[in-house]
Amino acid sequence: MSSMSQAAQNLNWLITNFVDNTPGVSHTVVVSADGLLLAMSEGFPRDRADQLAAVASGLTSLTAGASR
Repeated sequence: MSSMSQAAQNLNWLITNFVDNTPGVSHTVVVSADGLLLAMSEGFPRDRADQLAAVASGLTSLTAGASR
């Protein structure tokens, strides 16, 4: 992974803390409205996080289309 901005590092820390302190949660990703991966919890492989971001984007598009 390339170097991250301080804001991205802070967001990664925040969601990793959420995972560590929430029973039943294994990993977390934060995705932008257009499906770009913004942050992920520590220990989650980058390629899997990118795949999950793409799935979230597809589901968002599908539900938006279905609501019309």
